[in-house]
Amino acid sequence: MKNTTKDIKKDKFNTVTSLELDLSLIDEDPDQPRTEFDPITLQELADTIRLRGVKTPISVHPNPESEGRFIINHGARRFRASLLAKKKTIPAFIDTDYSKVDQMIENLQRDALTPREIADFIGYQYSKGFKNTEVAKMIGKSPAYVSQHHTLLNLPSTIATIFNAGKVRDVVIINDLVRAFKESPEIVIDWVTDTKQEITRSSVNLLRQFIKTEERQKTEAKSDFLGARTAKSNKKASQYQYSNVELLSLLSQFHKSIDLRNDSSVKALDNLTQQERNNLSILLDKLVNFAK
Repeated sequence: MKNTTKDIKKDKFNTVTSLELDLSLIDEDPDQPRTEFDPITLQELADTIRLRGVKTPISVHPNPESEGRFIINHGARRFRASLLAKKKTIPAFIDTDYSKVDQMIENLQRDALTPREIADFIGYQYSKGFKNTEVAKMIGKSPAYVSQHHTLLNLPSTIATIFNAGKVRDVVIINDLVRAFKESPEIVIDWVTDTKQEITRSSVNLLRQFIKTEERQKTEAKSDFLGARTAKSNKKASQYQYSNVELLSLLSQFHKSIDLRNDSSVKALDNLTQQERNNLSILLDKLVNFAK
C-alpha cells in the first residue's frame, strides 16, 4: 500500500521515500535547467494521464523554506500535465540526496533540454569557477560538447537572432557559423539574413569554403597589386636619366655616410644581395678609374 501525504512525519524522511503526494504541496524549482515545455505534447501527456494516470513517479525534495511543501527534482512535465488533467495527487519519490547536477544529468539523459538550457547550466558552472574539463566530467559529456554549448551564451547578434527564433537549433551549425562570422562578418550577415537560404551543416560548410576562397583571392590580388606597383616603380627608376650634378650629390652623400669604424655602415653592406654587391663593386671600380 502506498504512503500518502498524511503519512509524512516532520523530518522523518529516508534518503528516498515513495508516496502519493498532493499536487497542491508541490512547487517547481525556479532554478531548474528545463524552462521550455511544448504545449501540444504537454496536452497529449495530460490526456494520457487522465486515462491511465502517472506511471513513473516524479522526484522531489523537502522545501527548506516552507515546511510541508516539496520542490521538484525532476518530473516537471509530468507535474504540469497532471494539473492539466485535473488530478489531485501524483506518485513521487522524496529524494533528499539530490543536487542540481543530478537534475541536469537526468534531463540530459531524457533529451529534455534545449541547447540554450544546457548552455545556461554550463555558464552557471563556469561562473562558480569550474573549468571546461571539470564541467564535462560533472555531466558525463566531452569537453568539446561543453565548449560548443558555452558558445551559445555569447553569439553575434545576427546569429543569436536565428538561434533564439528557433530557425537553427543544431549546436554544431551555430558553432560553424560563429567561426565563419569571425572570418568574414559581412558575408555571414548577408547569407544568414537571406530568407530563402536553407541553413544546414552542408550549406554552412559550403559557406566557409566560399569565405576561404574569397580571402585567398583577396590575398593573391593584393600580392599581385603590390608586385605590379613595385615593378612599375622599378621601371620608372630605370627610365629616369640622372644628371651629373645629381649623381655627384648622391656620391657625396654616400661618402659622408660611410665610416669604416661604424658598425651601421658594415651592416648596410651586409643587407645587399650578392648581385647588388657585385654591381656596386663594378660601379665603384669604374668611378675610381675614371677619377684618376
